[in-house]
Amino acid sequence: MTARRVRPALLVVGAILAGSSIRGGDAATADPTALVERVERLERELDRAQREASVERGARLFARACAACHGRNGRGDGPAASDLHPPPRDLSARQIRFRTTATGQAPRPEDLQRTLRNGLPGTAMPAFGDLFSDREVAELIGFIDSLRPDAGPGTTLPQPLTIPTVAPAGSSTLEEGRSLYLLLGCWRCHGVNGAGRGPSAATLTDDDGRPIRTTDLRHDPFKGGRDAQAVVRTLLTGLNGSPMPDYGEAMLIGADGDPGDLPTTEQLGDGDAAALERFFGASPTRKALDAMTQDERTELRDRRLSALAHYVLSLDRRRGAGHWLLRAQPEREARRP
Repeated sequence: MTARRVRPALLVVGAILAGSSIRGGDAATADPTALVERVERLERELDRAQREASVERGARLFARACAACHGRNGRGDGPAASDLHPPPRDLSARQIRFRTTATGQAPRPEDLQRTLRNGLPGTAMPAFGDLFSDREVAELIGFIDSLRPDAGPGTTLPQPLTIPTVAPAGSSTLEEGRSLYLLLGCWRCHGVNGAGRGPSAATLTDDDGRPIRTTDLRHDPFKGGRDAQAVVRTLLTGLNGSPMPDYGEAMLIGADGDPGDLPTTEQLGDGDAAALERFFGASPTRKALDAMTQDERTELRDRRLSALAHYVLSLDRRRGAGHWLLRAQPEREARRP
């Protein structure tokens, strides 16, 4: 039933209910339960009709603004897709990377809105900014949500993770962040110096088997945003469909735990080896971690997430006279294939 047909029906039923309340004798013979059920059914039909109309408007907007890259059905197969590096996201899959939800979960509307408004630096995904009204953004998101095979009127939105507020860096923050960078194996992909040439970098692929070029943390744009809060969000949620995992619980490393497969002494150098010793010496033991309250564990996790984010950002080399003279804006440049 269309919206035009439903609205008059609601008016008619409303008049029936009003008339029944006025005519005492007729009200006695009316079935108020049946009338309420009918109104509720008509309201559901109206809601469904309005949702369908909104999705249809979103589809038309998507066809004009997004289909050239993402394809009319959002599968990342638009006519311009083959020329783009990295390729456009398949929006019909669940693998949306920049989210506030847990690994493997779909994004929330506000996550998609952030990407639409801000774009993804270093890719062909532009920042639409205020080009679309709030209503148009909501309709566009409604259409994108409808593309997923698990979408539907009764679909429950995943709960967002709490992204901790990043405190300013202290005197030992970068040293702690460097130790975490090595202990958690970030160097294996991003390299010991953050240049994106770690021993595993050449073998990385996404979930579809396509090669992924590891981000050079010194010079490359950060697609999710180059600020501490955005880096912490990525560390906490991971990047769906890529080898980048989430590092929430991994932050709770105990002083007597297994640090994993560390770089060799030759790769680390004496300074890093000494820093790792200090990190373990200052860390609680596994027994102490297990005895912590949930709030204490969360506080430790968030502090370490912040330290790692500050360290990653400290690797930024996009500065100096050459950068200033050339007015380089790598956040706006297309990412190299």
